[in-house]
Amino acid sequence: MDYSKIFNNLPAPGQFPACFAFSIHKAGSTLMHKMINEVCNAAKIPAVTIPDKLFLEGFVGGEWEDDPDLLALITDGRIYYGWRHLPKILQNHQHFLRERQSVLLVRDPRDALVSAYYSFGGKHASHRLPDKNKEAFVARLEANEDLDIDTYVLRSAKNHLNKLLAYQSSLDFDRVLLRRYEEIYFNKRKFLGEIFDHFGLDVPTEILDQVAARNDVRPAEEDPTKHIRKGTPGDHREKLRPETIAKLNALFRETCRWYGYDLDA
Repeated sequence: MDYSKIFNNLPAPGQFPACFAFSIHKAGSTLMHKMINEVCNAAKIPAVTIPDKLFLEGFVGGEWEDDPDLLALITDGRIYYGWRHLPKILQNHQHFLRERQSVLLVRDPRDALVSAYYSFGGKHASHRLPDKNKEAFVARLEANEDLDIDTYVLRSAKNHLNKLLAYQSSLDFDRVLLRRYEEIYFNKRKFLGEIFDHFGLDVPTEILDQVAARNDVRPAEEDPTKHIRKGTPGDHREKLRPETIAKLNALFRETCRWYGYDLDA
């Protein structure tokens, strides 16, 4: 496919190797990508989000994820952010990916799946709509609107696990800054500084300070209609039945231990 009309104003590449910012839906991904974007705009660092741009253009079904034509957009000299899973085009481009620095933000999948229910399932779906092809995205949301939270979470769990496994098998973790949701939630300034240090990019302290302070939002009370609904870790204990949590623990236990989460704690 010809993506030139969609990506017709890519920033000119800088003099540094490509860097990548990865996460998973509802792991603090929107917050991390938003802060990276704001830092890059202020510090004039070339950066682009391919997934978010395609979503707003109405690509809501993942039809681009194995299209090799997109690889022409990925060169050295830019930060590539917005990734909430590792698409096939990057899994198949591992030799490029493994030689470059990346950050990966993960979260306790039990909390992430609960948060996903409020964004994509149930009657309070709060996810942003694309600028184009809204009807197709709304139809996907409506397909879940009658599911209770436990059913939604269990149906979505295997897909979430596969995203974690794809990152684990495809990235070189000697070059990955692995961070967890709690670190971005409680200390955004430290988190941001670590990202750009890891990328080897000099950013003025005042820019990092301002972006972190502007985005340090922690709701005083839960609001299911907002993107940042609650935020605090451990929410699954209040929202899910014990038997649902037990099933999730069994499914995720080994992988989560690798990522630094002890589900039996």
